[in-house]
Amino acid sequence: MTGAQEVIVVGGGVIGCGIAWELTRRDVRVTLVERGPIGREASWASAGIISLPNRPDWRPERIALGRLSLKRYPEWVADLESRTGIAIEYHRPGGWSVAVDAEHGAVEAERAAFQLSLGFEVEEVAPEEARRREPALPRDLVAAWFTPAAGSLSLHRLTEALAAAAAAQGAVIRPETPVGSILMENGRAVGVRLSEGDLLADRVVLATGAWTRLLADPLGVALPTRPMKGQLIAFANAPVHPHGIISGHHGYVRPRPDGSTLVAATEEDVGFDHRVTGEGVAWLLNLTRMICPGLLAGEIVETWAGLRPGSDTGEPMMGPVPGVDGLWAATGHFRTGAKEAPASAMLMAEALATSRIDPLLAAFAPPAASA
Repeated sequence: MTGAQEVIVVGGGVIGCGIAWELTRRDVRVTLVERGPIGREASWASAGIISLPNRPDWRPERIALGRLSLKRYPEWVADLESRTGIAIEYHRPGGWSVAVDAEHGAVEAERAAFQLSLGFEVEEVAPEEARRREPALPRDLVAAWFTPAAGSLSLHRLTEALAAAAAAQGAVIRPETPVGSILMENGRAVGVRLSEGDLLADRVVLATGAWTRLLADPLGVALPTRPMKGQLIAFANAPVHPHGIISGHHGYVRPRPDGSTLVAATEEDVGFDHRVTGEGVAWLLNLTRMICPGLLAGEIVETWAGLRPGSDTGEPMMGPVPGVDGLWAATGHFRTGAKEAPASAMLMAEALATSRIDPLLAAFAPPAASA
């Protein structure tokens, strides 16, 4: 049994590593434990798109979370790169939202109107002009909008930089360290059980993504997460490749600094299945044909898959877990972990450091367990 830290963060994705980094900036002693390598689950599979809030059905608080993260990203990345020397590959080339049929055109028009209502810059561009500005767009384009604020990054590099920066500030980072269970004492979470012994802390944060309920269910608490698989492919050496991000028809195309282009991502409720499948690749190839067909003349140089943290609530769950003193959660971001990481990490760390919960964080409080 080891001496107590103030906080144990369980989970080495972008949310967990972000919280650890922000805690060290507030002089909180923290240990982060991760069952595998740092940033190799949802953070590894992310397309890394940092886009505007884009769901008209979202609550105002969800929009505020994305807006705050979008604002914080440039400073966050610059600080981390200067501290760690890790290139996070953050770029803001702008993004195209496109449609090749009237049905999807109506969806994108509603999305653009929503973003304009929030005060963001969104430009509707005639198909001919859009193709002149972005030759990789399809010839059968029927509608296009351009958002100059859209950007992208390497989420696994960001996650590694967050862990490295936290370690440089005194955090203990322990990859390849599975947690067997949460230690309880008189109704309070007091640490975690590892194969080599118990690790104690004043508070435990579950940032375990799709695996969260595996640790939460034995405690009788409600953190209803489930894995949502995403498959991705990357092309290289295509005669035409995009200059900016292209989104539409439920997927994304993103240029990468190495010259390859990423196409993402499927959305599959198939349990803990990491396989890249023929069906998944076929869906991605069809998406490519619709929104960036020139890539198909290139070669597929990479395929991969990861498990996003879906939730029964459809929302992130962040803050103290009802019914268990000392247990906190930061999970369930599903497809928006990259977009919402800076604000989520900051709000969680500030609450853990000061015991004051910001109203924005309170809006994502984990649900109470049903009787």
